[in-house]
Amino acid sequence: MKTVMMLAVLICIFLPAPSAFSQQADELLRDGDLLWQTRAEEGKTLASIDAYKRVLAIDADNYEACWKIARSYFFLGDALPETDEMRDRHREMGEQGMPYAKKALGVNPGGIEGHYYYALCIAEYSIGISIIKALAKGLGPEYENHVGKALEIDRHYDSAGPLRAMGRYWYKLPWPKRDIKKSIQYLREAAEAAPFSVRGRVYLSESYLKGGDKELAKEELRTALEMQPDISREVDAERWQKRAGELLKENF
Repeated sequence: MKTVMMLAVLICIFLPAPSAFSQQADELLRDGDLLWQTRAEEGKTLASIDAYKRVLAIDADNYEACWKIARSYFFLGDALPETDEMRDRHREMGEQGMPYAKKALGVNPGGIEGHYYYALCIAEYSIGISIIKALAKGLGPEYENHVGKALEIDRHYDSAGPLRAMGRYWYKLPWPKRDIKKSIQYLREAAEAAPFSVRGRVYLSESYLKGGDKELAKEELRTALEMQPDISREVDAERWQKRAGELLKENF
């Protein structure tokens, strides 16, 4: 009995109090957030993932850390070119991000971040294995479900991200599932809600081109090129402006 009591006393002395664990987790979250803010710099996104994973080592059910890890993996995959050589990397980023987003949903089923980043990681995985294979795995309805939930919660989250995600989905689907009218509908709403998004303009222009409306496509591409990007909201705006220039040369 004395031995048990002594062990209990020692545990109380040497283990930090729950508040100390909480404080440490908050500090690591702040570290991760600071690294995320500089994600355009090489290695910073991976470093943010490490910081958020250290949060989970202290607090395994930390919702914020879970969805932010998923966000970081999506960002890494999204930055890659969509080429055959990069397919495995896209798949890997999606595979690594999805479990964290799913865990976030388990902790907080009503949180928009879990739904949104789970869907985006599905998209990355689908690019890696091919959209046709992803559809065969039943990931199409799953993607629609989670983006749909995000739309219900806040259509304008992440600068109209859920609207862009759904609009791009209907554009990327292979025939006969592709629906350009739906794509344009969502992407127009996204452009109205977030007119500063270069990516949004490029996405809308590509849907216009696919739908045969070249004049509207040209207008969006010119707008994308003439915009002064808001780097604080869209760190990769430069590559989307480059894409706008390529599309203008290819189509006009």
